[in-house]
Amino acid sequence: MKKIFLILITYHLLLTTCFAQELNCTVSVNAPKNQNIDPQIFKNMETSIREFLNGRKWTSDNFKDLERIKCNLVINITEIPTEGEYKATAIIQSQRPVYKTNLNSLMLNLQDKSFDFGYADLQNLDYNDNGYTTQLTSLCAYYAYLILAYDYESFGKEGGTIYFQRAQTVCLNVPSNEKSKYKGWSQFDGGVSFTTGTINRFVMVDNWLNPRYKDFRNAFYTYHFNGLDRMYGDASQGRSAITTCLTLLQNINADNPGLLPLRNFFLSKSAELINVYSKSDMTERTIATQLLSILDPINGDKYKQIGKN
Repeated sequence: MKKIFLILITYHLLLTTCFAQELNCTVSVNAPKNQNIDPQIFKNMETSIREFLNGRKWTSDNFKDLERIKCNLVINITEIPTEGEYKATAIIQSQRPVYKTNLNSLMLNLQDKSFDFGYADLQNLDYNDNGYTTQLTSLCAYYAYLILAYDYESFGKEGGTIYFQRAQTVCLNVPSNEKSKYKGWSQFDGGVSFTTGTINRFVMVDNWLNPRYKDFRNAFYTYHFNGLDRMYGDASQGRSAITTCLTLLQNINADNPGLLPLRNFFLSKSAELINVYSKSDMTERTIATQLLSILDPINGDKYKQIGKN
């Protein structure tokens, strides 16, 4: 019996060593100073959210520890109107490794200006995919699925579909009275800004799942899998694939200049694109600069660096 027990323990340790949860999320909660509230509450909140995101199994896949998705959630509390209610903004970022390099590509770079929620100190964060529990767990679940969707989408054509759908379900599960109280869940809510990255949660996933924007999804996959991930072996071929993506994105942008995933793409990729083309020939640099200046005029001055390197 003792031998069997030791075997079971060894097997359990082997599994926990080999496989891990999907997210490796750093969580920061910044609270306003001079509040008559014990600052330990915010530390407890930070710990609860981090454990909720990193300790939960979000997919049916087995991730090795080194495969966990690196991401950041920075919550900036702006106001505490009543005890246990928090008005806040949030920055959500994630990244994925570039094949056979020590580089990481920024995937998500979002600002949610309606990250309002209720929280009681040491509250147990419960969540159910089939219903609504609290605003805070819905926010965390939504962004967990969005991070996963972006990651899977970059490794396979439309590979993030199931996670975009789950993020959409999170939106749909929020009751109407809660949607009135907490903005960002309804397609009719405002708060979409293409200059700051502020998003409407419903609109974001609806854009990704809309067949009308299928070409964007193809370009997103090609950029990462056939572009960035191929540059280790043939940089010229990888850049060529990225240039093809930019040409496709130009056509998409002409018809849909306000497409939210497209805006986030350039909020995430502007610095990376400058680096990609910094070692190309002058003809390719010129083409890239022209395309990027049209696609992402906000960063137009930055793209001029391509031609100077």
